[in-house]
Amino acid sequence: MVFGLMAILLGSIVICYTALWVTYKPQAKYNKGILFGVTLPSHAMDHAGIGLIQARFNKQFRNTSLWLGTGLIPYLLLYWWAAYQTVYFFAWFSVILCLMVKPFRRAFRDTLALKRENGWFVGKKRVIQSDLRVARLKNEKAASPWLFIFPLGMSAGLMLWAWRDNFDSSLIASAGALLLTVLFLCISLLMRRAKAKVYSGNSEVNLGLNQAKRRMVSYMWLWLAIVETLHCGLLCVFLSNGDSTLGGVWWAVTLLFSMVPAILVLLIYRRISTLEQDVLAQDGKTIYSDDDEYWANGFTYHNPNDTSILVPKRIGIGEAINTGTWTGKIVMGGLLGLFAVVVVGVSFMLIRSELTSPALSIMPGHKVEIDYPMYNYSFNMADIEQLTLIDQLPSGSKSNGEATDKYARGKFHLKGLGSARLYVYKKHPPYIQIKLKDTYIIYNDKDPAVTKQLLERLQEGLAKQ
Repeated sequence: MVFGLMAILLGSIVICYTALWVTYKPQAKYNKGILFGVTLPSHAMDHAGIGLIQARFNKQFRNTSLWLGTGLIPYLLLYWWAAYQTVYFFAWFSVILCLMVKPFRRAFRDTLALKRENGWFVGKKRVIQSDLRVARLKNEKAASPWLFIFPLGMSAGLMLWAWRDNFDSSLIASAGALLLTVLFLCISLLMRRAKAKVYSGNSEVNLGLNQAKRRMVSYMWLWLAIVETLHCGLLCVFLSNGDSTLGGVWWAVTLLFSMVPAILVLLIYRRISTLEQDVLAQDGKTIYSDDDEYWANGFTYHNPNDTSILVPKRIGIGEAINTGTWTGKIVMGGLLGLFAVVVVGVSFMLIRSELTSPALSIMPGHKVEIDYPMYNYSFNMADIEQLTLIDQLPSGSKSNGEATDKYARGKFHLKGLGSARLYVYKKHPPYIQIKLKDTYIIYNDKDPAVTKQLLERLQEGLAKQ
């Protein structure tokens, strides 16, 4: 399991590295009238200052990439400490998102300053508004929102199945599928209001390209919802199956389904780019708008005079959020806040699990208490139907709890036993197995001698009943 987790996180690192390189490294080359996110006339490329900016960017980007790659060494050294390794991954991931864009941001500012100094303006200054007919017709031919009934129905069905069979983890996974589908639906609806892009002086070309783009993107979000719902469905099947031999299959399926959304997005936007190039090559009336002042960092858009929430990105693929609008501010703030909450929350839970151990105590009144955050449990000594010492844990699946190669804590469904609560160090047998009326309790200490002492105390308390 540790290797599987490390493989998934390493896969995320490779995808992140690749995406940042593919997005920012090509910005050092003059393409379609744009260099480092700044619109420039072709003769500006002969200026000596442009060459210096390009050389400095390439050097800084290469050095930053190498240093961040070196920063992965501690991640590899933390192989046997999955919790700390995951926390380090979150920290490294946050740092790379900040540092990898710094060379580009500096190059953008320097290029923009050089442009203003030399008066290099392309086309009409400020934002070029789209044709009115495009504004009225740009939503046509997009995928109907009603098509999201299919992934919503699939998610609801998974929730009903998990609820009926009392699988807590599967219920959480299916609820996640439902939330993802609703999120994708909201994004799809929001992108219908995205600002139409002006490609040409020919309004028919503008209309056709915007319609084609909106149609492909709307179906992309629909398919993403379906794929992720299927992914969560397979997760539910895995969680409800007590066969531990399926672990390798699950890791393979997880990696596969993690790649599908990224591949789908890249294919859709590559198809859009190819279509734009083909149509504009025949039209010959391409217009470059000069609105550099609204792109504060070259990749973030802030224009209070534009009511559009989403606008086409200057670099990379997809849409940029217009933080000049109240809705844009709320969406951007919500995304950043959600990211921070997830990273901090998950990191806190992982560190707490690593530093905190369950504690079994026999309280006055012949009451047994197991103290562990979020999974506390207590029962009366008289409720114990059977008390045994076992050397091997039964196989099973997690319903709601924590499970690594080192420990298992929380609610589980065990083969041959059914519902159970585990508070065990997996590699430190023996284990105390307590049978209650409706569930089993399996507990041990990291020190086998302490486990046997706890068993003796429980047996003494049980003998007094």
